[in-house]
Amino acid sequence: MTTRRTRILATLGPATSDPATIGEVILAGADVVRLNFSHGAADVHAASCAMARAEAARLGRVITVLQDLGGPKIRTGRLPQPLVLHTNDTLRLVFGETPDEPGVVGCTFAPLFTSVAPGQRLLIDDGRLEVAVTDVTPGVLTTRVIAGGVLDSRKGIHVPGGAVHTPAMTAKDYDDLRAGIAMGVDTVALSFVQTPEDVLAAREAARVAGAPGLPIIAKIERPLAVERIREIVEVSDGIMVARGDLGIELPLETVPAVQKLVIREARRRGVPVIVATEVLESMRTALRPTRAEVTDAAHAVDEGADAIMLSGETAVGQHPVRTVATLAAIIQEAERALARDGQPPRLPADDVRATRHGLALCEAAVALAARAGASAIIAVTKAGMTPRVLSALRPSARIIAATASPQTAARLGLVWGVTAIVTEAATLAAVRETLAARALVPAGSTVVFVAMHTSLGRDASNYLTVEQM
Repeated sequence: MTTRRTRILATLGPATSDPATIGEVILAGADVVRLNFSHGAADVHAASCAMARAEAARLGRVITVLQDLGGPKIRTGRLPQPLVLHTNDTLRLVFGETPDEPGVVGCTFAPLFTSVAPGQRLLIDDGRLEVAVTDVTPGVLTTRVIAGGVLDSRKGIHVPGGAVHTPAMTAKDYDDLRAGIAMGVDTVALSFVQTPEDVLAAREAARVAGAPGLPIIAKIERPLAVERIREIVEVSDGIMVARGDLGIELPLETVPAVQKLVIREARRRGVPVIVATEVLESMRTALRPTRAEVTDAAHAVDEGADAIMLSGETAVGQHPVRTVATLAAIIQEAERALARDGQPPRLPADDVRATRHGLALCEAAVALAARAGASAIIAVTKAGMTPRVLSALRPSARIIAATASPQTAARLGLVWGVTAIVTEAATLAAVRETLAARALVPAGSTVVFVAMHTSLGRDASNYLTVEQM
């Protein structure tokens, strides 16, 4: 059983679309598999979800399935052939499909045409092309090309520094969410969040679709979301620093500081936080990452990220299994370095998301484990709150979450340092039996058992005990 605390997300795609490869990715260290609904049909994702579940079961692992909704991505329309743009050329963006006119491209994203003004810059195709808006008329944006290149169909458009006013969920996202719930995803990532209301709307949509407790992860990739990060963290079950779009919407040089800010705010509330985008990008084709990529991943560990995400590296890369194994090795070495340096656990403020007595009980468990030299803290849980609070406290002892709910176990895959196991019942006797049967803790070692409930009035629901296995 791995001692790695920081979790790994691996995106499934054409390079990881068969059971054997998915199984190898899980064995290499993936704790979470991501289904990217920006690409691919729902039935393809459902097949990937089923394969991941089957492979995890075969390997005796618990895997978390994360659905990543596409969100209101602004894209150019389809072109009959690529459009070559030169500096100072005029490019017209028109609402609707692309007409048969030279120098004109369509865009069906209506809010774009009411959200920009003359002088506003637009970045196209991940910033490879840049234009400046010179004139705005109903349904038409006239622009001047600043940085040219070849424009192909369905390329993304970004409005750096500007707020395009639109909800985070599109009609397609509502359909995809229902499909994800039907296939049994464990958590949902919401793209292009700008306000806490976006998260609440997604939560309500999940409730209406029959999954009221589905965890919602807010992807931070727009300036307004950074400005309102505390409010967004407050209503989210997880946060993702989506650096790809952040680096286009904001000046590139500000992204490292924003990453630190977002991680700090999420940690302050004990909310899991994911660092994403281009972590080991060169490994799409190369067998080894660059030194800069290794350092970047290690810094995410140092900053306290709960998880690190691989995107194209495992979805379409040439070496998906090797990439996951490489990231696992980088994380383990970074965590060993932290331990050698003697850095104290990153303790959150008192506003970590838990009742006062629940936080006190978990703090006591961490202190008791440290004083007793415990090899593990066993969190007996029904819905996952106890291991989440323990994770926020960053104990040196290993955290094992024991639950009778397979759904709860799967939803803990993003949480730093937590190994989830499914037991016959959420009782100490059943937990002890599972620990012994699976040899999860060394014989004769000291462990701490802890459980908490929001109410102090429930008999045997709140306890803290230390035992020798």
